[in-house]
Amino acid sequence: MAGHELLRRPTLRAAVERKETGDGVRLSYLADRHWIELEYLEGRTDESRRFFDALAAGTSSADQLAAEFPGSREEFGAVLAALDEHGMLVDSAPVAPASGTTGVGAYAHLKRAADTARATINSPFTDALEAGTVSRDQIIGYAIEYWHVTHLCPRALAPLLARDDIGIEVWQQFMAFYQAERNHDRMLEKSLKAVGITREQLLQMQPLPATMSIMASMGVHAYQFPLGIISTLFPMEEPEPDFLDLFLARCRENDLSEEFFKPIAAHSGVNEDEEHEAVSLDLLAEFSFVGHEELNECAKAVVDIIEHRARLDGQIMSWYADGGLRIFTDSYPVATGKALTCLPLAALL
Repeated sequence: MAGHELLRRPTLRAAVERKETGDGVRLSYLADRHWIELEYLEGRTDESRRFFDALAAGTSSADQLAAEFPGSREEFGAVLAALDEHGMLVDSAPVAPASGTTGVGAYAHLKRAADTARATINSPFTDALEAGTVSRDQIIGYAIEYWHVTHLCPRALAPLLARDDIGIEVWQQFMAFYQAERNHDRMLEKSLKAVGITREQLLQMQPLPATMSIMASMGVHAYQFPLGIISTLFPMEEPEPDFLDLFLARCRENDLSEEFFKPIAAHSGVNEDEEHEAVSLDLLAEFSFVGHEELNECAKAVVDIIEHRARLDGQIMSWYADGGLRIFTDSYPVATGKALTCLPLAALL
């Protein structure tokens, strides 16, 4: 589910400028810092203009706009997704002035958004666990990317702690969570050491693109959108007992020792024992009011993280099925770890 799909009546923000080009339309926002040019379909210029007029008017539902769009439903979705990516869309559905909800009410809304997303988003890794087709290398690859997430998590969260506008109660609770997350990567290192992968090798390894994308998204939210990072914590921290049972069963089937899978199970137990899945609720409960648009942006952030995780699962299945673990052998054809590394700069000099 893309963010624009959460809008009931998508419309252009008032500050978006729209100009006709020779064969299409150019839309720009924030003094031209964000812009996009779209070509009209051949022979459909008038219909295209009417569509953008309707989008700017903000009186049509998403289904009504899709019916008026001079193209397929997939092309309609792609246009709205592109506009939303540039921050040009907003929901024009009737909203009472200063409408919103409490922080606890916001959490309930976000949980529903997460459940809806999970019902339609597929995880290739989970599918392979259920089918019993996951390989030993793919399981190890999952642990490697899981290590990267736990290793990078504190630095992604840290920008929020530098803010002075979140209130002392929120700051203290978030600091406690931050401190609890530190050094969780050491638990995963015990797993990977059991299959011959050392911390030094991990520090020199480049994470998969989706792993970096997850952490970058969380870091941006922590820096500029406190409610966004708070909202995305529960999809990352919720215990997944059914998944864990399948994971442990496939580890045994692929001759992975207890030294490998016990620390992974222990880390999951830490999250459950410390009730990390409730961190979003506990933090949101400190907010007496969450506005309608903020709530919508938080829901987008939650769905985005769930989509990123599914994308990461697909990359794990692809990369680690094709000799991805060769990166830890002497025969790997490039000098890994020199250009991209988490090692202190002094160690490279």
